[in-house]
Amino acid sequence: MPQTVSASYFTRLKQGVAGRSPSQLAQAAVKTSLALLKRATPAARAAARADQAFDRQWGTDTSRQIGMNALDFPVALKNGSFHYQASGAHVLDEAIALAAINPADYVFIDYGCGKGRVVLLAAAKPFARAIGVEYSGLLTDIARDNSAIFSARGGAKVTPEFWQGNAADYPAPAGALFCYLYNSFGVEILHGCLDRLEAAKAQDPSRPILLAYINPQFGDAVAARSAWRERTAANDIRLFECTARFDA
Repeated sequence: MPQTVSASYFTRLKQGVAGRSPSQLAQAAVKTSLALLKRATPAARAAARADQAFDRQWGTDTSRQIGMNALDFPVALKNGSFHYQASGAHVLDEAIALAAINPADYVFIDYGCGKGRVVLLAAAKPFARAIGVEYSGLLTDIARDNSAIFSARGGAKVTPEFWQGNAADYPAPAGALFCYLYNSFGVEILHGCLDRLEAAKAQDPSRPILLAYINPQFGDAVAARSAWRERTAANDIRLFECTARFDA
């Protein structure tokens, strides 16, 4: 038994360091340490209990965390992505209140949706559509299973939808958009997502496109782009709006 555990440990360790530079490894260590400290706070423990209560109520699997090493990401994307951690229900409510919108008027997109909890919550509001974008096939499969369970038990008022692939490649759907990002990936993928949203805005300048960026590690990168205006911020959420102003 000890030999099996040791082999498994070293396999995960090898997967975690493969293809990463010393600086990337240092950054990953810092992110992990900060995440562990954040989860140790009383507020984080209370949120974790609420998350587990959601899964007990609906029979879903959304609260169990999965490290990057266990996910089916190529090294290039793994270096620009963060481990899976579900967003709490209260965060979505805070984002909606901050934006002062009627969810029924907007298409909801969760970039880096993981196991899909926030997409399920958005489908229960309901938004006009509730869409989750996720690279990992493993997490997408779990999200779809969760959606089937949640819908069968009457939780969803619209059918949750899931798109698997690199978020930077996701083509924005028609309609007013409320985009939700819980710091799921790095700045390179973020810029790809913003490029897509700006192109969608250029095609239809009249439609609103909002971005609720939670734990906004790269929020200044959004604010630096001429096509985005920061409307407000509160509770570790920065709310941006895509405008019709673009660089020449």
